[in-house]
Amino acid sequence: MSEAVALVRGVTFRAVLIGALLVAVISVVSPWAVLVVKGSQLTSNAIPIIAVFLLFAVTAVAQPILRQLSRKLAFRRAELITVYVMMLVGSVVVTTGFTGTFLSVITGAQYYATPENNWDALFVPNLSEWLSPTDTRAVRLFYEGLPKGMSIPWEAWATPLATWITFILVFYGVLFCLGVLLRGQWVENERLSFPLTKLPLAMVEDEDGEQTIIGKLFSNKIMWLGFAIPLLLHTWNSMGNYTDAFQKIPVVGNLSIMQGVPVVPFRLNLPVIGLAYLMPLNVAFSMWFFFLIGQVQRMVLARIGIQIGTGDIWTSGGAGPILSYQQAGAMMVFVAFLLWTATPHIRGLWRQAVSGQRGAGEVLAPRTAFAGLILGGIFMITWLTLTGMSFYVSVLLTFGSLGAFVGLSRVVAEAGLPGAQTPMVPQAFITRGFGPEVLGLKNMTGLGLSTVWIGETAANMMNAVVHSLKLVTDDGDRRRYRGMPIAMAVAVVVGLAGSIWFTMQMAYTHGGINLHNWYYVGAPKWPFDYMTSVYNAPEPFLPRLGFTSIGGGVMALLLVLRHRFIWWPLHPIGFPIANTYTIMSYGWFAIFLAWMVKSIVLRYGGISTYRALQPFFLGLILGEFSTACMWVFIDGWFGFEGNMIFNF
Repeated sequence: MSEAVALVRGVTFRAVLIGALLVAVISVVSPWAVLVVKGSQLTSNAIPIIAVFLLFAVTAVAQPILRQLSRKLAFRRAELITVYVMMLVGSVVVTTGFTGTFLSVITGAQYYATPENNWDALFVPNLSEWLSPTDTRAVRLFYEGLPKGMSIPWEAWATPLATWITFILVFYGVLFCLGVLLRGQWVENERLSFPLTKLPLAMVEDEDGEQTIIGKLFSNKIMWLGFAIPLLLHTWNSMGNYTDAFQKIPVVGNLSIMQGVPVVPFRLNLPVIGLAYLMPLNVAFSMWFFFLIGQVQRMVLARIGIQIGTGDIWTSGGAGPILSYQQAGAMMVFVAFLLWTATPHIRGLWRQAVSGQRGAGEVLAPRTAFAGLILGGIFMITWLTLTGMSFYVSVLLTFGSLGAFVGLSRVVAEAGLPGAQTPMVPQAFITRGFGPEVLGLKNMTGLGLSTVWIGETAANMMNAVVHSLKLVTDDGDRRRYRGMPIAMAVAVVVGLAGSIWFTMQMAYTHGGINLHNWYYVGAPKWPFDYMTSVYNAPEPFLPRLGFTSIGGGVMALLLVLRHRFIWWPLHPIGFPIANTYTIMSYGWFAIFLAWMVKSIVLRYGGISTYRALQPFFLGLILGEFSTACMWVFIDGWFGFEGNMIFNF
């Protein structure tokens, strides 16, 4: 097959067009679901449920119709992968990933400034006109709504929008280049499992193979059995919102270990059960094991009264500062280990870049990837410095953010946790490490604003990039995807444009404070409340650094044990994230159930039984994602708010 033909079969005009249209739909539906319906988070994690739902609609509904009309009209497998990749990448920028907090955080210090918090003196003077609208009336109306007949004051937002969008596009470009450089190490050398790719690959299976009307997955009865469980469960509970005839079946609860010790939440999270069934057994075991170890540590520390101060923003939720800093130290050592093990692969790509070689089937030439990474990194540091940060803070924040996303992306690639978060992002460590006297208010303001692009880490671009490249790799001839960077860029631009436009329309029409308490009350105050508390009451950093070192030492030991002893049962990736907020609140119990089931299946049924049952667990994932999307539209139609089926 010629290269030209291969290219046509992958990134085709119609695939890019359909992908762009679906991203446009996502960019409007997702913020509508959050701000208006207040239902399930459709794009808040590494496998956006609306992207899966729309792929389901295309492959299970549209594709059979096209095949009935004409085989030539049906989408090829490679085209469907292109469409899904565009939705995956485009979903990152809407709501949780960027737009949701972007517009409110850059205006929060102005709107919520009061004589009590003194933000007018602390932060507002340090807000560059590049970064935030200077028109106070435009800011006030964003939160409170426009008077009748008045149009959105776009001119007040022009400069901040242009400045931030330029930065975020470069940042995403850097993450893309970094993902390209690490792809070969993770996908081909280490052969990571990438559980989050199993469902979309199964949905497009046989599109170029067997000439069947319905794809292989959708003709599997076991899959539909798994699909039916979340469909029936959540439909029953959702109907309970409308009539007392349906008594809700509880799926969440709290476990109290002993008096005086924080309760442990647990949740019957069906899609996480499905995804955990797909992850390696030792990874699943490590997740729930380290979670329990963390809870025992919390219990012991609570009983003996050991504390290191108040908690930090951007850390592991209810785990407490001691666990958060331990996990942060573990993640630092883990990232350093990842980069060290990838050194031979990176050296090989560097030699190809110097010699001008294309690279073995890469979607981006090594020379271009290295140039994008280096030049993009320089741009980020320069941009941050020009906006008011000290040079050393800009450098630390840039490298720290890239390291955080590398570590998180590796965890998601290996464990398949859709809502995995980093235990800590660089802002907290930098703020506590240097303290307000060294940093000064200008740096603290800039660190607060950086919540826009590295605050919520569950939905991040590097996750989308590495999983997209895995999908391309698994499809065989990667030459057909050489147009993929352009398709992904189109998806990002469409997602940004659509979500910013719709969010502005909603905020100025209804008033942001009338839409969503978190996005327009909590999030805009969140970073500046934290910076104020640190500024007014700085705390010693040495105890935090001590527990960071302990966490790093434990991670180093775990890495050594895993690589020295084949029988060692604990996988290191469980340690840095098992006690983060999403795992604690929504995931650990489901992971435990999946581990137990998979252990029994492999022990008594073997690998053949395990594979035969996979469609059932894929059905659990697809069923919950589809049901959550379905009820967003139903609740929106009838005006019901707050029915959150999926939140991970």
